[in-house]
Amino acid sequence: MRKYRIAYFTADWNYELVESTLHGLKQYVDQHENVQLCIFDCFGKDLGNAKDRSEYAIFDLPDLSRFDGALIQGNQIVLNEVRERIAERVSRAGIPAVTIDCPFPGATLVGIDNERAQRDIAEHLITAHGAREFVYLTGIIGNGCPEGMQRRDGFLAACRAHGIPEENIHLYGCTWRMSDGADVARRWLAEHGTLPDAFVCANDEMALGAIEALVAEGYRVPRDVMVTGFDNLTSAELSSPRLSTVHRDYVRMDYMAMQVLIGKIDGTETRDFVPFDYGVIASESCGCGVTTRSEYIRDKYFQQTSFLKRFYQMQHRMSEDLVSAANLMELMEAVENNKGIFGCENIYLCINDYYYDNYEKKQWNHDSESFGDNMVLATCARDVLSPDENHIYARFPTASLLPEALMEVERFLMFYPLHYNTYSVGYIVMDGISEAARMNLHESIIRFLEISIENVRKKGLLRQLNATLENLYVHDALTGLYNRFGFERYGQRFLDDFVARDGGARILFIDMDDMKGINDRYGHEVGDAAIRAAAKTLRSSCREDDFLMRYGGDEFLVIASCREDGLEAAILEGTARFDVRGGALPCRLGLSIGSIDVDASDARELETFVQEADERMYVEKKRRKAAAH
Repeated sequence: MRKYRIAYFTADWNYELVESTLHGLKQYVDQHENVQLCIFDCFGKDLGNAKDRSEYAIFDLPDLSRFDGALIQGNQIVLNEVRERIAERVSRAGIPAVTIDCPFPGATLVGIDNERAQRDIAEHLITAHGAREFVYLTGIIGNGCPEGMQRRDGFLAACRAHGIPEENIHLYGCTWRMSDGADVARRWLAEHGTLPDAFVCANDEMALGAIEALVAEGYRVPRDVMVTGFDNLTSAELSSPRLSTVHRDYVRMDYMAMQVLIGKIDGTETRDFVPFDYGVIASESCGCGVTTRSEYIRDKYFQQTSFLKRFYQMQHRMSEDLVSAANLMELMEAVENNKGIFGCENIYLCINDYYYDNYEKKQWNHDSESFGDNMVLATCARDVLSPDENHIYARFPTASLLPEALMEVERFLMFYPLHYNTYSVGYIVMDGISEAARMNLHESIIRFLEISIENVRKKGLLRQLNATLENLYVHDALTGLYNRFGFERYGQRFLDDFVARDGGARILFIDMDDMKGINDRYGHEVGDAAIRAAAKTLRSSCREDDFLMRYGGDEFLVIASCREDGLEAAILEGTARFDVRGGALPCRLGLSIGSIDVDASDARELETFVQEADERMYVEKKRRKAAAH
């Protein structure tokens, strides 16, 4: 049996429409075992800002040459630039394509007759209710998708056919949003003071916004003014009054679109346009009587409140787990432990490998909005793969979308981009339709996850900064050895550790010879170079786990194990070997050393031992001076 891999593109700005269409696609995949569907979805709305550009990057993720066909929810992708980019990629891949309610070059169009449908509902207002003056709210016009223009033309055609005077037709350009409907209603009331016979809206969202604004101003729908929409969303069904609108079965339409695409791939479907039916719902908002739906509303209310209760409980647990995560591994485990909130069986968190590998750096040189060549699979709810010690399941080429072992078993996958502001983190993949999508709550889950990933990264950066500050705080800037703060914080600990481990410790107090003379003869820059040279000599002579300190201007302190026999001799030999003829220093490097051994029976304080070693150093310095003369 031939297998088909299909890519589906949509944008989730109107979650009810997208959620409905997804169920039609899922139904088709469930009934056809030889079909794999990869859905590329995002929450982008406006390419005018960088964050939305990062959302639309998900459409560039799939290598379409690996797919047999493409299905595009054209009327949901409202930005012409984005649609053109998808069309160009589909054309370059040379694969068959089907688009829904918005034409694409070379693609078969599946959709309703928008013009006829809008004309029908306008004619109903005119013939059944005697409407003669209208405010019409358009969808987006001139963005390359004719849906808004077709509905406007249908409305105008109905007005012309029934002799509605032009002065009674008032067009308002809108953008499909609920806020547009409310704004136009308020604006009309402010400018005219009287109501038209009807507000006719190109979609339900704007109609519901208009009703909300009119009711807030004290007007009654439909007694004072009629309002109609288009799409028959669940919110239109549940609104009070029940919205008069145009219905189309999105589940069945997308199921049919999949059938058409498979036919195109097989060469049995040659049509350029495949019509889909619709129906006008004349209901309460235009005065067509009360719709009996108390049981329906009760069921919807019960389902919604039950879901919200479960959702907010899961959200609370997830937020606690994500916020408390100290590092990326803990965060990934928290995501897996809370996978139930996504409302599907399996989730996969895929992170750009350059993002993961440089996670605790401040910035990267890569394009912030793009996906890298390779991905890191960081969460996986299936048992197909096992994580390593860092909770990483696999590294894989981005073109594969998921590791091959997963692509072989998954047949319905939804891809959403993950980014923080404009920086691409990767993407999250779900193997089913999120129950939260019905109420647009899955966007909030993903947004919270993005913020959590960035917060964990910032925790890491803060730890690095604190470590750097700690290092600066306890180390001498000139030599890199411990300073007085380091002595106070770690000196006693080093001493106690050596005594406990080796039975004793050796403390050396060291002073540079003739430091004042070096500064007077050669200047302080040479003096600083001599101090650095002395520190270097101590490092090369002592063990790595010894405590080395610049005690004062030209004084040093060493705390070492009692087992380091001949340490003083090693330091002096290192000083003697220092190459004074190579130009490193114009002077001889000399050190005087006083030492004291400490064992477990000696309970005196560290400062006492240091003072005694200091006194022995001065005795040694005097002896050396006397010997030199």
